[in-house]
Amino acid sequence: MRISAKLRRFIWLLILFVWVALAAIFLVPQLALKFSRSTPLHVVDIASSNITNANPSKKPISPSPTENSSSSKPPTLVSGNAITPTTFTNKTIERNPIQKAFPSDFISANVKTQYGAKGDGVTDDTAAIQKALDEERDEEQDYFGKPKALYFPAGTYLISNTLTWKGCCMSWQGQGAEISIIKLKDKTKSFGDRNAPKPVIQTIDGNMSFRQNITDLTVDTGKNNPGAIGIDYISNNFGSLWNVSIRSGDGQGKVGLDMSRQWAGPCLIKNVQINGFDYGIVTKNLEYGPTFEEITLQQQKVAGILNDGNTLAIRKLQSKNSVPVIQNQAPAGMIIVVDGNFQGGAAKASAIENNGYLYARNINTSGYQSAIHHKETIVPGTSVSEYVSDKIYNLFDSPMQSLNLPIEETPVFEDKNLANWMAFSPQWYGETDSLKDALDSGKSTIYFPFGTYFSHDKKVFNVPASVQRIVGFSSILNGGGIVFRVEQNSDKPLIIEQFGYGVAVEHASPRTVVIKHGSYEYKDFPKSGKLFLEDVGISLRINYPHQVWARQLNVETLDAARTKIENKGGTLWILGLKTEGKGSVINTTKGGKTEVLGTLIYPVHDFTAQEKQEAAFISNNSSQSLIYSVSAYGEHKNYDIQVEETRNGVKRQLLSKDFPGRMPLFVGYK
Repeated sequence: MRISAKLRRFIWLLILFVWVALAAIFLVPQLALKFSRSTPLHVVDIASSNITNANPSKKPISPSPTENSSSSKPPTLVSGNAITPTTFTNKTIERNPIQKAFPSDFISANVKTQYGAKGDGVTDDTAAIQKALDEERDEEQDYFGKPKALYFPAGTYLISNTLTWKGCCMSWQGQGAEISIIKLKDKTKSFGDRNAPKPVIQTIDGNMSFRQNITDLTVDTGKNNPGAIGIDYISNNFGSLWNVSIRSGDGQGKVGLDMSRQWAGPCLIKNVQINGFDYGIVTKNLEYGPTFEEITLQQQKVAGILNDGNTLAIRKLQSKNSVPVIQNQAPAGMIIVVDGNFQGGAAKASAIENNGYLYARNINTSGYQSAIHHKETIVPGTSVSEYVSDKIYNLFDSPMQSLNLPIEETPVFEDKNLANWMAFSPQWYGETDSLKDALDSGKSTIYFPFGTYFSHDKKVFNVPASVQRIVGFSSILNGGGIVFRVEQNSDKPLIIEQFGYGVAVEHASPRTVVIKHGSYEYKDFPKSGKLFLEDVGISLRINYPHQVWARQLNVETLDAARTKIENKGGTLWILGLKTEGKGSVINTTKGGKTEVLGTLIYPVHDFTAQEKQEAAFISNNSSQSLIYSVSAYGEHKNYDIQVEETRNGVKRQLLSKDFPGRMPLFVGYK
């Protein structure tokens, strides 16, 4: 049979089409991988403890990271992505609304009863809430912290403009996430421009935004508000968001939690869920190292977290997204992330896109091409036991991996029966004897109605085993303050929380103690039980066999050069440590174990020649693993020695001049 010329041309074209298609399927991806992949700088092989250094000549960033370390302009926020996100739904991940109960006098400033907010989801409550925030707030800054607390009982508070306030030390207390809701009106004109984003709630900026607390509520940016930011948040030294939901009604909006202004942290973001927006969380600047734990991100359009230069300590991050979970954008940015579960994914995306420093441990992903994309390298594998993006430092032979100390969760206790609560109600300003009566009442919860209290001297009060919680609701104690002495043992932990300052704790029994939210003094004893710290300013002196777990710990020695933390034989685990001032950061001796997972050492002051010779971290026949950043602005504003380790009488030192300002991981143990 004779084939026509027209048919022959058709057959040849068909063969050519099939050949091109097969080449596109098999050849092009291989070429793309060949030219895009390179060997990661340092990958920890847990099984063999080998370190692969494929680029030993790589230049570190400046020891004083002032150039090219964080963008001089705001982080690049894009509104689209090559990865198509899933269809938005306003259903959140497994959060059961729990309505909390409080005594009627715990916070007198009730936005409904005192300021006229309706909370009915219909009335515009902007003016009423803003009046509550403005009252007695004349100063832009109040360094010494005149506190204020507002109570938002159950309801939906409709607003149409940004809620903000002057000064520090503002506490918002809701009745529960998904119970007390701040909701932006749908299609509010001033929130309609995504190129000029605007927050629903905004704290002050700067580095005196102390003790800003938002707890037990939801922020909803409504629908058709593409320029909305949920919360624009800065807190310094301590302050936190906890038990908070931030959501978009239709997935639109720029950022859920924006921490990109100067200067966010140290602070604690815990048990926070963010649903929708282009970005879930955005951070920027070199200072001051916020800490995140129990964070849930879902249905972001561009990325879950965008970091541009800061050092973030993150634990128990859960993500359900089809876009990258973390984008670490700036060369000096550092991400420390442990215990992550990243689901959803996209075949062309990695869960973590890193252009700076990255430490990752116990990360599981599904749906992504890989867990980590480090610079030009796609790191093989969708799960990570332990990964270090850059050089691992050591002075003696050590396992080239972190200590990975066992982690225990912070105990919680809230008595739902208000009959078991007892208030401390002094008879006059400065009277404290009635506190003993409250403690001895047999009640489980002793509370200080929000306010300012005074103690003429540092009076000691023994805490009986019947008391399980002492809560200040952001109160402060002036004068000598008070001391809670824990002598009686109990299998039930004692929780002391929400005191701005003025409280000391003497831990003189095996009973577990939890200290949260505020500035405290602490003293341990040979028989001290377990200690849990969250969002506190406190100096530590611990001894064998004391065990301590700290989340967001701020230690400052601005008055004199002295050691900030001493670990004499104990076990110390820290997620998020920030320090200021001279003197060693941690001195670990007598076989102690210390693990630091971020964030920032900030020497600040000029060191004398003698003071410069004291190392930031000291270990003597003990064990430590360290991950942190240093911000030192000036020739004499830093330690000469970063780490000093002694083993069997031999002393070795890691000098600051040999250190790039970011510690990806230091290991010093047998």
